[in-house]
Amino acid sequence: MNGVTYKGGMHANGFAVGDSIGVVYQKDNPENNMTVFEYYDGPSYGSVAIFVIAAIVLALYRWRKINRKYNDSCPELDGTGRCRIYRTDKEYIFVTVYNVTASLPIKFLTIDCGNGEFENTLMEIFHASLHGKYVEMKNAELIKAMKQRSWRQLCQHSTGVLLKHDSRTLEILPTRKATDGKGLDWDYDRALSFDLDGASWKDIINSTRKLLEHHDTDR
Repeated sequence: MNGVTYKGGMHANGFAVGDSIGVVYQKDNPENNMTVFEYYDGPSYGSVAIFVIAAIVLALYRWRKINRKYNDSCPELDGTGRCRIYRTDKEYIFVTVYNVTASLPIKFLTIDCGNGEFENTLMEIFHASLHGKYVEMKNAELIKAMKQRSWRQLCQHSTGVLLKHDSRTLEILPTRKATDGKGLDWDYDRALSFDLDGASWKDIINSTRKLLEHHDTDR
């Protein structure tokens, strides 16, 4: 029905009292009757825009959480944790150390893993060394769990470091080829120590990986 006069009230969608407006009349569904202004101008997209913006913000948050960079500041480390890491030509092997004895759990990462993965795995091993249940293992059982054929082969084809921390400091003790060529010795000259109150966790991860790459492993 056209020519219906709007009577009373304040401005509505740009119309004033006394203006003539057209009405789009829907016989089958009278509840959806609307002015011509509303019909051609379309519905308000404000709520749609808010929904789209919220979805984008949520997606960005999830992306940053999944792809987060390892922290510059050091995490809080309680107690005294130890982790032994071997680097072969294909992978890193993280071994839990309870006091001075290596045991399960054992974790594996590829050489090209990201620093975030490296950090997370190291923290898992530290946590296990403090709160995990020690499982006594013979050397033959341990090397099998590490997926290596023998200790001799591992020593000949790998580098290694021992990371240990208390609540204030973290030390990294690397290995070097033994003088007799039959194993690995500790290389105290290249050992590093970090004050956890002021050190950069990024530097700790980078330093650890650099020590493991100090010399090429035999292929």
